[in-house]
Amino acid sequence: MRIVIRDVLTVTMNDKGEIEVFTILIEGSRITALLKGKEFERLNTGHADVVIHGAGKIALPCFINGHIHSDVTLARGLGDGLTLYEQDSDSFVSRKKWFYDELDREARYYSKLLQYMEAVKGGIGFICDVPFWFYGDEIIEPFKKVGIQGAVVLDYRKNFLTGEPIEKKKYFRTAHLLSEAGILPIVEGPSEEHFDEELLKFIGNTAAELDTFVQMHLAETTWRVDIIKNRFDLTPVRYLDRIGFLRSNVIGSHGIYIDGEELGIIKKRGVRIINCPVSEMKISDGTAPVSAFIKKGIPLGIGTDGALWNDSCDMFSEMKSLMLLQRVTKGANALDAYSCLYAATRGGALVFGKERELGSLEQGKKASITLIDYMKPHLVPLYHGTRSNILQNIVSCARASDVDTVIVEGNIVVQGGKIRTLDETDIIQKCQELGNAKFKHLS
Repeated sequence: MRIVIRDVLTVTMNDKGEIEVFTILIEGSRITALLKGKEFERLNTGHADVVIHGAGKIALPCFINGHIHSDVTLARGLGDGLTLYEQDSDSFVSRKKWFYDELDREARYYSKLLQYMEAVKGGIGFICDVPFWFYGDEIIEPFKKVGIQGAVVLDYRKNFLTGEPIEKKKYFRTAHLLSEAGILPIVEGPSEEHFDEELLKFIGNTAAELDTFVQMHLAETTWRVDIIKNRFDLTPVRYLDRIGFLRSNVIGSHGIYIDGEELGIIKKRGVRIINCPVSEMKISDGTAPVSAFIKKGIPLGIGTDGALWNDSCDMFSEMKSLMLLQRVTKGANALDAYSCLYAATRGGALVFGKERELGSLEQGKKASITLIDYMKPHLVPLYHGTRSNILQNIVSCARASDVDTVIVEGNIVVQGGKIRTLDETDIIQKCQELGNAKFKHLS
């Protein structure tokens, strides 16, 4: 398909930081040109299958959501007012009976559809999903049905409660099937309470065999950090470094309780970080040293976490929260709007090794583009030039509901704010029915 986006204010996120009015040409899955002024007419580029007029819109690279737990979306809000420790406690699981007994396979499937739909409607083109169950290649269908791209973190256990390991042949077959479907397979690393040197070596070797990343929750809470200190007399980062686990293929999610020396270790080993600021506020995890990550040149992306710990899958909310958390703790100039937008786009691409494909709008890169309708009371006036407020307005004022069009690798998935790939109303109604049936005992 040939798509032309005419005369749209474009935040390229390229090395020059260009913000200009361009006509964007898309052929198949790639951006073939960004043309200024009359260049489009002079080139006589021929027929377009779809022409999108960019007046009143801003073009951005699609966001990269680096950490979600989509299989619990139907439990949205049910753990409100509880810390992660309290949610993880046996009393909460057995008393509420939502997490394991209630979320059966059908509920988890529709949880995924709902989360992916919410994500792409908010301008997210790539997600890293961290399931609590092992689905095999069944997890491919929700990606394809919604039309979103991404990665799946494959747990080495059949589910998070039993700890029963997956057969290696099945695990590797699933990883290869994901790759063939265009989904990046990632190996799940254990959270701190399950640290074991032999297990961690197994995880590292598995990732090496698959030539992929390891994702793990890292230094998210004080109680998990204390577990490692009590067992090994080391912090999680120092312990992982001591046993030789930290390498450039390790992605640490959250990364809150990391000191200055550990920042140096992370930088030296090439570890990448995904921070989830809204979740970390809601469940009282703490504030990560985000500005220090950036100053050190540590690859940094943003995630929304799951609906149980955040409630929403809104990268605009995450960017604003990322900025404000740093400012309230480090000063009014601790983090600027550009750095937040970078983390949500190019930074995420760097974390997942996709920097040649995603994260900026440039010729030859994948055509994963979000168009925001800025003709809204909360987004104007816009000033373009030496006193530009465009980036600040995107980060501080825009909302997921401002997204008009989303193109994922050359496919128009959202248009006019409506998802085109499935019946949104049917999915919403089905999820409401499932929620009513599964959680009626909570009322």
